[in-house]
Amino acid sequence: MPTITSRGDLVRYVVMVTIFALVVSLTADLSNQVIFFTSWAAVLRTGIITTVTVCVVAIPVAWIFGNAQRELQAAKRRLEAISRTDPLTGLPNRRALIEAIDSSGEQTMVMVLADIDQFNAINDAYGHRTGDLVLQTLARTIEAHLSDYGLVGHMRGEEFALISSSAPLERIVDIVGDMLRAVERTPFLAAGGSIQITISAGIAIRGPGDTFEKLYGEADEALHAAKRMGRSHIKLSDRARDTVLAGQSAERMSLILKL
Repeated sequence: MPTITSRGDLVRYVVMVTIFALVVSLTADLSNQVIFFTSWAAVLRTGIITTVTVCVVAIPVAWIFGNAQRELQAAKRRLEAISRTDPLTGLPNRRALIEAIDSSGEQTMVMVLADIDQFNAINDAYGHRTGDLVLQTLARTIEAHLSDYGLVGHMRGEEFALISSSAPLERIVDIVGDMLRAVERTPFLAAGGSIQITISAGIAIRGPGDTFEKLYGEADEALHAAKRMGRSHIKLSDRARDTVLAGQSAERMSLILKL
């Protein structure tokens, strides 16, 4: 049975089934008329009856089966989407990010890991419900700042990620810095008062043949280095730092990142 994913596919399927049924039925009917020929009027009358009968039966039956196939395909697509979406934030999840990296071949790619500073203290002070609201709010903020540059996702807990192959590393550093400053300037209003939220980030660049785990490991090391510096910092992996320092904007990047 052909894959039916749209109404157009469904209509084509019904037409094909109906035509096939007509051809088979009329062929059998004409063969019978040739063997037991009585008159051309009888041939015409039988052909009309056969055509009407086939259309009355084949069209609704084909429509029912075709529509069931279309709904099955739609359900599969919904399940696939759910399996790649984080239920809390609505962002692509770890699986979606892994698949995006693995399917990119040898393409150069930058990964940003952004993590909320001292998030456990927020949960302890204001409760996990407030913590969830913070994650949801920050998900929208991060997506607004970074989605034009690649795929933004929620890795786990308070950790978000961007994978990008469409922007230079220097540009990624710039926009991540803008995002960190925007988050720091915008207090989160909770029932228990205003919460000052900051984010730190680690940035890594993928080398030839690097797997997701390799890229993620380097970005995670850079993130931990940023957190050791305090709140609202960015650090680059060794390879990413070497790439930046080799560029024309090395002096400016050195000042931004305090390399």
